[in-house]
Amino acid sequence: RSFLKSKKFWIITGLLFCQNGAETSVTGWLVTYFKGNGIITETLSPYTVTVMWGATLIARMLIAFVIPIKNSYSAMIKMSVGCILFYIGLILSHSQNAAILLLFAFAFSMAGMNPTAVAIAGRMTSAASMGIMLPAASSGAIIMPWIIGIVAEHTGISTGMAVNILPCIGMLLFSLAGKQLK
Repeated sequence: RSFLKSKKFWIITGLLFCQNGAETSVTGWLVTYFKGNGIITETLSPYTVTVMWGATLIARMLIAFVIPIKNSYSAMIKMSVGCILFYIGLILSHSQNAAILLLFAFAFSMAGMNPTAVAIAGRMTSAASMGIMLPAASSGAIIMPWIIGIVAEHTGISTGMAVNILPCIGMLLFSLAGKQLK
């Protein structure tokens, strides 16, 4: 249980928590946000998750076979910055074409975060620590959409979706912290 005292363990867990929270919140709430604001048509709205997973697949294949990651933390910092910028653009978009393009870019920039963080964790952890890390990190996929729902219920869906910038910023902060420990 010495991994519980490891800063690196908690940094990777926090990074994965934020990544899971940001990604699941977008897949879970974005259609509601886009349809509610009249940005995406009823016909296109079911395909937003397809756009995200398509971007994720393309980016992960590129990372695996064409552009391998040499410095994990530097790559995750760049991915985090991309997530922040594309998410802000996504929330500020007012046209269907811009929204779909920015959704693709957001998913593309986030695609390598989870596998890169898990690869780092795999090199430094035991089976027991992974058994703690992955469920703890996965709870971000439960907690963040719940927080967005609470905020949206009290202040509106636009404010709720704006809250999702927090896990995007969290990914950047945890990536920077991990690079400092390296």
